[in-house]
Amino acid sequence: MPFPRFLVPVLPNQGTVDLPTSEAHHASRVLRCSKGDTVVLFDGLGNEALATIQSIDKRTVIAAIDSCVFAPRDHSGRLHFAIAMPKGDRQRNTIEKLVELGVDSLSPLNTSRSVAVVNEDNAERLERYVVEACKQCGRNRIMSIRPSLNMSDIRLYADSIALDIEPNATAIWILHPKIDGQTAYNIHEANSFANCNQKLLFLVGPEGGFTDEEVVQAVRQGARILSLGERIQRVETAAATAAVLGHCWLPK
Repeated sequence: MPFPRFLVPVLPNQGTVDLPTSEAHHASRVLRCSKGDTVVLFDGLGNEALATIQSIDKRTVIAAIDSCVFAPRDHSGRLHFAIAMPKGDRQRNTIEKLVELGVDSLSPLNTSRSVAVVNEDNAERLERYVVEACKQCGRNRIMSIRPSLNMSDIRLYADSIALDIEPNATAIWILHPKIDGQTAYNIHEANSFANCNQKLLFLVGPEGGFTDEEVVQAVRQGARILSLGERIQRVETAAATAAVLGHCWLPK
Protein backbone atom coordinates (compact mmCIF):
# COMPACT_ATOMS: atom_id res chain seq x y z
CA MET A 1 0.00 0.00 0.00
CA PRO A 2 1.45 3.44 -0.93
CA PHE A 3 2.60 5.68 1.90
CA PRO A 4 0.43 8.76 2.65
CA ARG A 5 1.59 11.85 0.73
CA PHE A 6 1.67 15.43 2.01
CA LEU A 7 2.49 18.71 0.29
CA VAL A 8 4.98 20.98 2.08
CA PRO A 9 6.17 24.46 1.00
CA VAL A 10 9.88 23.69 1.49
CA LEU A 11 11.60 20.31 1.38
CA PRO A 12 15.20 20.24 2.67
CA ASN A 13 17.52 17.32 1.96
CA GLN A 14 17.73 16.48 5.63
CA GLY A 15 16.37 17.46 9.03
CA THR A 16 12.75 17.79 10.09
CA VAL A 17 9.69 19.35 8.48
CA ASP A 18 6.56 20.75 10.11
CA LEU A 19 3.53 19.91 8.00
CA PRO A 20 1.26 22.86 7.11
CA THR A 21 -1.89 23.09 9.24
CA SER A 22 -4.21 21.59 6.63
CA GLU A 23 -1.83 18.70 5.92
CA ALA A 24 -1.27 18.08 9.62
CA HIS A 25 -5.04 17.88 10.11
CA HIS A 26 -5.31 15.42 7.23
CA ALA A 27 -2.53 13.26 8.68
CA SER A 28 -3.78 13.23 12.28
CA ARG A 29 -7.57 13.49 12.04
CA VAL A 30 -8.40 11.93 8.66
CA LEU A 31 -5.71 9.31 8.02
CA ARG A 32 -5.04 8.67 11.74
CA CYS A 33 -1.28 8.54 11.26
CA SER A 34 0.89 7.70 14.28
CA LYS A 35 4.39 8.40 15.52
CA GLY A 36 6.86 6.22 13.63
CA ASP A 37 4.75 5.98 10.46
CA THR A 38 6.52 6.42 7.12
CA VAL A 39 5.10 9.16 4.89
CA VAL A 40 6.05 10.84 1.61
CA LEU A 41 6.57 14.61 1.48
CA PHE A 42 6.67 16.59 -1.79
CA ASP A 43 7.13 20.28 -2.47
CA GLY A 44 5.22 20.78 -5.74
CA LEU A 45 8.48 21.59 -7.54
CA GLY A 46 9.42 17.99 -8.31
CA ASN A 47 11.16 16.96 -5.08
CA GLU A 48 10.02 14.01 -2.99
CA ALA A 49 11.22 12.64 0.35
CA LEU A 50 10.56 9.59 2.46
CA ALA A 51 10.08 10.73 6.04
CA THR A 52 9.20 9.32 9.46
CA ILE A 53 6.69 10.99 11.76
CA GLN A 54 8.51 12.07 14.94
CA SER A 55 5.61 13.70 16.74
CA ILE A 56 1.92 14.17 16.02
CA ASP A 57 -1.11 15.76 17.65
CA LYS A 58 -4.33 17.35 16.42
CA ARG A 59 -2.66 20.44 14.96
CA THR A 60 1.02 19.63 14.56
CA VAL A 61 2.93 16.95 12.71
CA ILE A 62 6.73 16.86 12.59
CA ALA A 63 8.46 14.44 10.22
CA ALA A 64 12.15 13.61 9.92
CA ILE A 65 13.47 13.24 6.37
CA ASP A 66 15.06 9.90 5.55
CA SER A 67 15.92 10.44 1.86
CA CYS A 68 15.15 13.02 -0.81
CA VAL A 69 15.07 12.76 -4.62
CA PHE A 70 13.99 14.82 -7.62
CA ALA A 71 11.18 12.91 -9.35
CA PRO A 72 8.65 15.26 -10.99
CA ARG A 73 6.74 12.63 -13.05
CA ASP A 74 5.39 15.07 -15.63
CA HIS A 75 6.37 16.30 -19.11
CA SER A 76 8.91 18.94 -18.02
CA GLY A 77 6.97 21.95 -19.31
CA ARG A 78 6.18 20.49 -22.74
CA LEU A 79 2.47 19.57 -22.57
CA HIS A 80 -0.14 22.32 -22.23
CA PHE A 81 -3.91 22.64 -22.55
CA ALA A 82 -6.43 25.43 -23.01
CA ILE A 83 -9.91 24.13 -22.23
CA ALA A 84 -13.40 25.61 -22.20
CA MET A 85 -14.12 24.18 -18.77
CA PRO A 86 -17.31 22.22 -18.03
CA LYS A 87 -19.50 22.87 -15.00
CA GLY A 88 -19.52 21.40 -11.51
CA ASP A 89 -17.86 18.12 -10.63
CA ARG A 90 -16.77 17.61 -14.22
CA GLN A 91 -14.16 20.30 -13.62
CA ARG A 92 -12.64 18.06 -10.95
CA ASN A 93 -12.74 15.07 -13.30
CA THR A 94 -10.98 17.05 -16.02
CA ILE A 95 -8.27 18.26 -13.63
CA GLU A 96 -7.69 14.76 -12.25
CA LYS A 97 -7.17 13.24 -15.68
CA LEU A 98 -4.77 15.97 -16.82
CA VAL A 99 -2.69 15.70 -13.64
CA GLU A 100 -2.55 11.91 -13.85
CA LEU A 101 -1.42 12.11 -17.50
CA GLY A 102 1.44 14.51 -16.78
CA VAL A 103 0.04 17.71 -18.31
CA ASP A 104 2.15 20.72 -17.30
CA SER A 105 -0.35 23.57 -17.43
CA LEU A 106 -4.03 24.32 -17.95
CA SER A 107 -5.52 27.62 -19.11
CA PRO A 108 -9.32 27.99 -18.96
CA LEU A 109 -10.42 28.97 -22.47
CA ASN A 110 -13.12 31.56 -23.13
CA THR A 111 -15.32 30.69 -26.13
CA SER A 112 -18.72 31.82 -27.35
CA ARG A 113 -20.29 28.58 -26.07
CA SER A 114 -18.44 28.37 -22.75
CA VAL A 115 -20.66 27.32 -19.85
CA ALA A 116 -18.31 28.07 -16.94
CA VAL A 117 -16.31 31.18 -16.08
CA VAL A 118 -13.02 30.69 -14.25
CA ASN A 119 -11.78 33.73 -12.32
CA GLU A 120 -9.40 34.37 -9.43
CA ASP A 121 -11.96 33.20 -6.87
CA ASN A 122 -12.80 29.80 -8.32
CA ALA A 123 -9.32 29.23 -9.74
CA GLU A 124 -8.30 28.46 -6.16
CA ARG A 125 -10.73 25.54 -6.23
CA LEU A 126 -9.10 24.19 -9.39
CA GLU A 127 -5.68 24.51 -7.75
CA ARG A 128 -7.00 22.49 -4.80
CA TYR A 129 -8.14 19.76 -7.19
CA VAL A 130 -4.63 19.74 -8.68
CA VAL A 131 -2.99 19.20 -5.28
CA GLU A 132 -5.40 16.42 -4.37
CA ALA A 133 -4.75 14.67 -7.69
CA CYS A 134 -0.97 15.01 -7.27
CA LYS A 135 -1.19 13.42 -3.84
CA GLN A 136 -3.23 10.54 -5.23
CA CYS A 137 -1.22 9.75 -8.36
CA GLY A 138 2.33 10.22 -7.07
CA ARG A 139 3.16 13.31 -9.09
CA ASN A 140 5.56 15.76 -7.42
CA ARG A 141 5.40 18.89 -9.58
CA ILE A 142 2.15 20.83 -9.48
CA MET A 143 0.27 21.33 -12.75
CA SER A 144 -0.03 25.07 -13.24
CA ILE A 145 -3.48 26.71 -13.49
CA ARG A 146 -2.87 29.75 -15.67
CA PRO A 147 -5.09 32.80 -16.29
CA SER A 148 -8.06 32.47 -18.60
CA LEU A 149 -7.33 32.77 -22.31
CA ASN A 150 -9.28 34.22 -25.24
CA MET A 151 -9.26 32.64 -28.69
CA SER A 152 -7.62 35.77 -30.13
CA ASP A 153 -4.57 35.24 -27.87
CA ILE A 154 -3.72 31.65 -28.85
CA ARG A 155 -0.58 32.44 -30.88
CA LEU A 156 0.76 34.88 -28.30
CA TYR A 157 0.14 32.33 -25.57
CA ALA A 158 1.79 29.52 -27.55
CA ASP A 159 4.89 31.67 -28.12
CA SER A 160 5.07 32.50 -24.41
CA ILE A 161 5.17 28.76 -23.66
CA ALA A 162 8.02 28.32 -26.13
CA LEU A 163 10.19 31.25 -25.06
CA ASP A 164 12.89 29.00 -23.67
CA ILE A 165 13.20 27.35 -27.10
CA GLU A 166 12.21 29.81 -29.85
CA PRO A 167 9.06 31.46 -31.25
CA ASN A 168 6.72 29.11 -33.14
CA ALA A 169 8.23 26.14 -31.29
CA THR A 170 4.87 25.24 -29.79
CA ALA A 171 2.64 23.09 -31.98
CA ILE A 172 -1.03 24.05 -31.59
CA TRP A 173 -3.81 21.51 -32.11
CA ILE A 174 -7.48 22.40 -31.94
CA LEU A 175 -9.80 19.45 -31.31
CA HIS A 176 -12.69 19.70 -33.76
CA PRO A 177 -14.30 17.76 -36.65
CA LYS A 178 -13.52 18.79 -40.22
CA ILE A 179 -15.20 21.96 -41.46
CA ASP A 180 -15.57 23.22 -45.04
CA GLY A 181 -12.45 24.79 -46.45
CA GLN A 182 -10.14 23.54 -43.68
CA THR A 183 -7.91 20.49 -43.41
CA ALA A 184 -8.51 18.21 -40.42
CA TYR A 185 -6.21 15.36 -39.41
CA ASN A 186 -7.17 12.15 -37.67
CA ILE A 187 -4.94 10.76 -34.94
CA HIS A 188 -2.96 8.53 -37.30
CA GLU A 189 -2.34 11.37 -39.77
CA ALA A 190 -1.40 13.74 -36.96
CA ASN A 191 1.42 11.40 -35.93
CA SER A 192 3.39 12.56 -38.97
CA PHE A 193 3.63 16.04 -37.44
CA ALA A 194 5.09 14.81 -34.16
CA ASN A 195 8.27 16.75 -33.39
CA CYS A 196 10.09 15.95 -30.16
CA ASN A 197 11.71 19.40 -30.20
CA GLN A 198 8.37 21.19 -29.99
CA LYS A 199 6.06 21.80 -27.10
CA LEU A 200 2.36 21.00 -27.47
CA LEU A 201 -0.73 23.10 -26.86
CA PHE A 202 -4.11 21.41 -27.25
CA LEU A 203 -7.30 23.49 -27.51
CA VAL A 204 -10.44 21.74 -26.21
CA GLY A 205 -13.81 23.36 -26.78
CA PRO A 206 -17.00 23.42 -24.69
CA GLU A 207 -19.76 20.81 -24.76
CA GLY A 208 -21.33 22.51 -27.78
CA GLY A 209 -18.01 22.63 -29.58
CA PHE A 210 -16.08 25.50 -31.10
CA THR A 211 -17.89 27.64 -33.65
CA ASP A 212 -16.56 27.46 -37.21
CA GLU A 213 -15.38 31.04 -36.82
CA GLU A 214 -13.34 30.13 -33.74
CA VAL A 215 -11.73 27.22 -35.54
CA VAL A 216 -10.76 29.46 -38.47
CA GLN A 217 -9.42 32.03 -36.00
CA ALA A 218 -7.23 29.37 -34.38
CA VAL A 219 -6.02 28.06 -37.76
CA ARG A 220 -5.01 31.60 -38.77
CA GLN A 221 -2.82 31.64 -35.67
CA GLY A 222 -1.04 28.46 -36.68
CA ALA A 223 -3.27 25.74 -35.20
CA ARG A 224 -3.95 22.44 -36.95
CA ILE A 225 -7.34 20.75 -36.65
CA LEU A 226 -7.36 17.35 -34.95
CA SER A 227 -10.44 15.16 -35.32
CA LEU A 228 -10.95 12.46 -32.70
CA GLY A 229 -13.35 10.47 -34.86
CA GLU A 230 -17.05 10.20 -35.57
CA ARG A 231 -18.18 9.94 -31.95
CA ILE A 232 -18.69 13.12 -29.93
CA GLN A 233 -16.52 13.08 -26.80
CA ARG A 234 -17.23 15.03 -23.65
CA VAL A 235 -14.72 17.68 -22.60
CA GLU A 236 -12.87 15.54 -20.06
CA THR A 237 -12.71 12.57 -22.45
CA ALA A 238 -11.36 14.66 -25.32
CA ALA A 239 -8.76 16.24 -23.03
CA ALA A 240 -7.61 12.84 -21.77
CA THR A 241 -7.40 11.47 -25.33
CA ALA A 242 -5.23 14.40 -26.42
CA ALA A 243 -3.04 14.09 -23.31
CA VAL A 244 -2.34 10.44 -24.12
CA LEU A 245 -1.50 11.43 -27.70
CA GLY A 246 0.84 14.12 -26.42
CA HIS A 247 2.50 11.58 -24.14
CA CYS A 248 3.24 9.41 -27.18
CA TRP A 249 4.68 12.32 -29.15
CA LEU A 250 6.94 13.81 -26.51
CA PRO A 251 10.40 12.45 -25.63
CA LYS A 252 10.52 10.20 -22.61
